[in-house]
Amino acid sequence: MRPRTTWAVQSFLTCFIVNALLLAVFTMMARQILDGLNQWVDPFLQPGAQNISPDVRSSVSHLKQFLDDSRRYLEPVVLGGGGAVTLILWLLLHLQGRGLARKVEQAAGATPPVRDAAPGDAAKDARLREAHAPVPSVQPLSSPQPAIQLLALLQRQGRLIDFLQEDLTLYEDGQIGAAVRSIHQGCRDVLREHMELKPIFQEAEGTQVNVPSDFDPRAIRLTGNVSGDPPFSGVLRHRGWRVERVELPQATTEQKKDWVVAPAEVEMEG
Repeated sequence: MRPRTTWAVQSFLTCFIVNALLLAVFTMMARQILDGLNQWVDPFLQPGAQNISPDVRSSVSHLKQFLDDSRRYLEPVVLGGGGAVTLILWLLLHLQGRGLARKVEQAAGATPPVRDAAPGDAAKDARLREAHAPVPSVQPLSSPQPAIQLLALLQRQGRLIDFLQEDLTLYEDGQIGAAVRSIHQGCRDVLREHMELKPIFQEAEGTQVNVPSDFDPRAIRLTGNVSGDPPFSGVLRHRGWRVERVELPQATTEQKKDWVVAPAEVEMEG
């Protein structure tokens, strides 16, 4: 049974049981109140009650008739009204539960569950399950030395660390733009020299692209209103990047004291 179907059944049973208990208590209390009013009214309608005016006797008689009718139709009215209230509460609870589940799925980047495959589609069903499987968490590197080396190269060629550590609020936009040009060129040269990057999609951003049924969820992330089963069609918002080649200098030591990404520069005065 699917989770949404299970939620629908459980929420209906919960509303039914709770409302049934409340209606049973309400019915018992209503009966006791009606019986007590009847006992209070009956002495006024006895033949021996001669000191009551005809107007009062008529009013009491109408009240007696109202109490008898209320006693007679109490159970049907309670059952009908209680059933309607139960149905309305269940619909509200069911809709809220579905909306909450949809938000959780979108926040987690989950895609809709795969429908049951027809007989003979075992291979396709396996591919779909693999496509919808959650992305495994990336394990930490055994050594941070490659990351330190890459950061040092970006600092050496593009002064990237100096730029990121600078307080840009002290400069005008024109000054920042002039400085970014050299930083951009230096960092771009480092990436081209030590890495080979290729876009996941060759199409231009903003165009319509097709996502195959056997897509890799680590390389393609679906956003927006995702429904149904792949293949999908949507608008490309980011081409994505994939590293094809990494060439970094061979590390000679793993000691933390050597994690220097930019040496301090001291100018000697002659």
